[in-house]
Amino acid sequence: MEIRFRCPACSALNEVEVSALTGEGTTCAACTKKIDLDLSEAIQHREVVDRCPICNAPHLYVQKDFNQKLGLGIVVCAGIIGLIFVALDRPLGFYLSLLAAVVLDALLYLLLPKVTICYACRSEFRAFRPNPENGPFDLKIADVYDRKRKSSPAP
Repeated sequence: MEIRFRCPACSALNEVEVSALTGEGTTCAACTKKIDLDLSEAIQHREVVDRCPICNAPHLYVQKDFNQKLGLGIVVCAGIIGLIFVALDRPLGFYLSLLAAVVLDALLYLLLPKVTICYACRSEFRAFRPNPENGPFDLKIADVYDRKRKSSPAP
C-alpha cells in the first residue's frame, strides 16, 4: 500500500509505504519538514481508504492507474499512422491502425489496477482494497474543491 502526495510546505512529490509509517508520520524528501499523516482505523487495519490522511478530506474518487500523457500519445500515433495510410490510399491500413489503438486501450483498461485519489489535495493511494463509498470522478465535487483551492491564500 503506497501513498503519493505533495508536501504541504514545498509541494514536492513524496511517496511512502503505509507499512513503513510510524506514529510520527513521515518527513518530506525535499524540505525535510515533518508531515503528520492521520491514518484512520480503516487504512491501518482494513487497508481501505475512507478519508485522506494528508488533508482529512472525506471525498475520494477511483480511476484506472494510467498515465494520461501516454494515452494521448497512443491516440496521436494511431491518428498519424492512420493519416499516412489515407495519404497512401490504403483504407484497410487506416482502419487497422485505429483498431490497433482500440485493442491496446481495451487491454490496458483490463490489465491496469485502480488508484484512489483525494479531491482536495490530489493525493494518490495505490494497492488498497476497494471502498464502495469511493466512486468515479464527479465533476461537481471536484468543482467545489477547486473553488476552495482558488479562494484560499497560497502558503
